[in-house]
Amino acid sequence: MMTDDRADLAFGRARLGDREAFAAWMGMVEIPLRRSLQRYARAVDVEIVVQETFLRMWLLAIDPNRTLAGDHAALKFAHRVARNVAQEEMRRYRQDRFVDLGVLDDLPEGRVEPDPPDPALGRAIADCLDRLPSQPRAALSARLHDGLRPDRELAARVRMKGNTFLQNIVRARRLLRACLEKRGVRLAEILS
Repeated sequence: MMTDDRADLAFGRARLGDREAFAAWMGMVEIPLRRSLQRYARAVDVEIVVQETFLRMWLLAIDPNRTLAGDHAALKFAHRVARNVAQEEMRRYRQDRFVDLGVLDDLPEGRVEPDPPDPALGRAIADCLDRLPSQPRAALSARLHDGLRPDRELAARVRMKGNTFLQNIVRARRLLRACLEKRGVRLAEILS
């Protein structure tokens, strides 16, 4: 069963007052909802928009007089609510004068299904990581595998001084970028 269908079932149970089902629905749609708000990220606080969207969706779910019809109606409605909340926030802080709202309206809405990983890109990254010199590779590997730890701790783990560790991170990223670009990977397209 696709995640979209599970989200529809969870929202249906939430309409019957099941708070756990609503929590499950939020968990399924949070990432695609956040992704759909990327275009607003420089103008508004996305966290505020997501929380306000979930609050409005809960109010809709428990209101017996309001219904949603159609496939994936709750997700589609949540995307519209999020877009409207983001635009309200932009207007509140007068950010709408910096962003063309017409362009934003024409962008597609998100889905629940995450984008599948590109196996060729994964192989290219792994190969380029393997080709890094030992010190930059050790520093970058430490950061990739345990990036929530402080850099000082990571540096000590790979037996580097803090400044040397950071220099090796910068060097590894520069070499990795150059290697990927030689393989035809356009980083600007991937990161956008």
